[in-house]
Amino acid sequence: MIRSAFRPAAFGGVPRAHSMQSMSMSIYSKAPLLVTPNALQDLRSSGDVNILDASWFMPNSPRNASQEFLEKRIPGSRYLDLDEVAAPNELGLKHMMPSAQTFSNALGKLIEK
Repeated sequence: MIRSAFRPAAFGGVPRAHSMQSMSMSIYSKAPLLVTPNALQDLRSSGDVNILDASWFMPNSPRNASQEFLEKRIPGSRYLDLDEVAAPNELGLKHMMPSAQTFSNALGKLIEK
């Protein structure tokens, strides 16, 4: 089973940069990686959960994440365009982790909508 280094805030996590060596994976095992529609509805009804769609597809893919979000989104969810928040890299690498401030600003703009 694959565990993510980012634990969604919906499950009490805080986005942080960790090295795999220093991260205790046991703290991430409490949150399910997938939830059923009923479980998602229960989480949303608590008022403490926001759904964030950060889908992204390879440039040569015929799929368009923002268009698919508009057509098939979970009601009440928000879309985060990873291309807009990804940090530049001096080697030209794409989709590098943004600074905490950049990520926070992007999420703040979503909340304002």
